[in-house]
Amino acid sequence: MRKLLKFTGLTLALLCALLLAVPAFAHSHPVSMTPAADSTVAAPTEIAMHFSGDLEPKFSSITLSNATGHVVNIAQSAVAAGDAKLMTLALPKLPAGVYTVDWVAVSVDSHRMTGSYKFTIQ
Repeated sequence: MRKLLKFTGLTLALLCALLLAVPAFAHSHPVSMTPAADSTVAAPTEIAMHFSGDLEPKFSSITLSNATGHVVNIAQSAVAAGDAKLMTLALPKLPAGVYTVDWVAVSVDSHRMTGSYKFTIQ
């Protein structure tokens, strides 16, 4: 009888652990950016951001603003069709100055992350 109770208790504990376990999702965060944060560069033709996880294209974006806060990108950003961890933004010809990249990344687990960084064009 004691063995049956021990077996039943262990089985019940294992079942509870499996049912109550919450799946762990890794939220997508930037792992590299071009141009890099706080860098000084020649005028880039695009911004490229690589993330740690796949992005939801409909809800993820990059915008670029100049020093006065005016959005200067004409094109829409896009998540690469062949690599859902890569988001790019094509840029027009930009004059020298300080620029701010604002990004929104929505991962496949629907978690939304935002951030920004600056770079300078010489």
